Amino acid sequence: MPGMRKGATVTLEGAGDERPGCLTGDAVFVISEKRHKRFKRLGDDLVLRARVPLVSALTGWQLSFRLLGGDRFRYAFQDEVICPGHVKGRGMPVAGGDREAHGDLMVKFDVVFPENLTDEQRKGLAEILRGCE
Repeated sequence: MPGMRKGATVTLEGAGDERPGCLTGDAVFVISEKRHKRFKRLGDDLVLRARVPLVSALTGWQLSFRLLGGDRFRYAFQDEVICPGHVKGRGMPVAGGDREAHGDLMVKFDVVFPENLTDEQRKGLAEILRGCE
């Protein structure tokens, strides 16, 4: 069942071993979770870490990736500065909820700063960014 959490059990009554003259047993499964290379689960929410170069974080960027179900998801940052944030409604299905109920997809941005700058670049950045809040 979509959205079940680690440790939850699923019981299939009468689907266990069968022996002549005995009642059929139940089959009981305990849910476990595998690690995913891109997403981390927090309850019904999913967390995705995205690396973004500093220049893109300040001037605009597009994030594109595949969701767990295979759908491609795109989020464009135009005319805005990227800060840690999240996109609602695309996390894990909520177990026992209606079919459309999902947790959040939280995108945590790791802004990649340049390792070094020239004196000219430092001066230019200071001039451009002076007065920004």
